[in-house]
Amino acid sequence: MTGMSSNSGHVTASTLLITGAALTVVAGVVGLAGATLTALGAAKAVRRRIEQMNVPPSELARQQYRRAKTAVRAGTGAWRNGEGPLAVQ
Repeated sequence: MTGMSSNSGHVTASTLLITGAALTVVAGVVGLAGATLTALGAAKAVRRRIEQMNVPPSELARQQYRRAKTAVRAGTGAWRNGEGPLAVQ
């Protein structure tokens, strides 16, 4: 009888491992499907937002770059000429 109970325990452990592995695979597939749907939804929302913009993103980036460049030049010039708030008098 002891031989039978250990064999029955072995089958149960194998069944649990197989069931656990199968559930893990199913969860991975469902998770991947969810991530795909989320990415597609986000891409659609971004595309819709860009279409609603008055200025294309590339032009907006160009404008901001020009503004930053001008600000850096002004700050550098003020610092070199000693015109800033930290200027020594």
